[in-house]
Amino acid sequence: MDLTFEPLGDDHLADALAFLRSANPFSQRTWGWDTGRFIDWRWGSNTLRSDDSPGFFARHGAVMRYERRIVGLVISEVGADDHCVLTALPDRSLLAAALTWLINRHDGDSLVLYPSDDAGWVHGVLTDLGFDRGEVAGLEWGYDLTTLDAAGPDPAGFVIDTLSHDRSADFAGIDQCLEGAFGGMRDRVRVLRSLETNPLFRPELNVVARHPEGRIAAYCRGTVDPDSGVCGIDPVATHPDFQGRGLGAAVVRKCFTTQRELGGTTSYIGSAPEGSPGSRLYRSLDPISVTSHSTWTRPAN
Repeated sequence: MDLTFEPLGDDHLADALAFLRSANPFSQRTWGWDTGRFIDWRWGSNTLRSDDSPGFFARHGAVMRYERRIVGLVISEVGADDHCVLTALPDRSLLAAALTWLINRHDGDSLVLYPSDDAGWVHGVLTDLGFDRGEVAGLEWGYDLTTLDAAGPDPAGFVIDTLSHDRSADFAGIDQCLEGAFGGMRDRVRVLRSLETNPLFRPELNVVARHPEGRIAAYCRGTVDPDSGVCGIDPVATHPDFQGRGLGAAVVRKCFTTQRELGGTTSYIGSAPEGSPGSRLYRSLDPISVTSHSTWTRPAN
C-alpha cells in the first residue's frame, strides 16, 4: 500500500477531526478514541506542552494518506512510546503498514498500544510484529442514551448545573474539585479555557454540582458527535469533601440527558480496571457494554 505519513500540524486539524467523525463509532470501539478523545488530545493539556515546546503535535501525531485521502491517524497520547493507530475499518494491511512505519521511526525503542480486547483482528497484527500482550489497562463503559431514564432530582442540598457566564469563577472551582479528586498541582484553568476553543465545545455539557455555599463539589464534561450519535464523558470527579452523596452519578446522568437532547445515542466513559472507584460508579449507571483494553508492548531492541 502506497501510504504517505505527514506530521499532524495545525493545518491538518479540520481534516483530521472530520476523519475521526467519519470513523465513529469504529475507532471508539477498537481504540477507545472518538472525536471527544481527539479533542482532549489536541485542545486539552497537551496545549500547555505545545506552548512549552512548539511543534509538539507534529512530533506526536501523523496523518496517513492514500491518494491524498486521510485513511488513518497515528497518535501518541501521553508520551513518546504509547500510540494509537486510528482507522475507520478493520484493515489489517493498513494497520500493519502504520505499525511498521512507527517501529522504523522509533528505531528500536519500546512501543505501547492499548487496543480493545474485543478487536481480535488487531491482536494478530500486533503479534506478527513482535508485540506482547500484558495486563488489562482500563475499561470502556457504554450507555444507550435512547433508553436511559431522565436525570432525577438534585441531591439534597446541591444544585446540578452547567457552566455560568462567569467562567473565571467556575473554572477556578472546577480546578479545585479536580485537584481534590485527582491530586497534582496543574494549570487546569488554562486547559479548561483551551478546551473552549475546540470546534465541538458545548458549555451545557460541562456539568457541576454546586454546594449552597458556592463550592463546586462534583464535575463532568461531555462531548457529542450529532452525526454519528457517539458521545463521551471525561473527566468525572467529586471532591473528597463531598464524596458518598451520589453527586458523581447525578452530574453524569445530567450529562447523559443533555447529550441525548443534542443528538447523542451512545455515550462512553473510561475507567481504571474493575474494583476502582470509577468502575463501581459506572457499573451502577446501567451500562449496555463493558469493554476492556489491554497493554500491548513491543520491547526495545
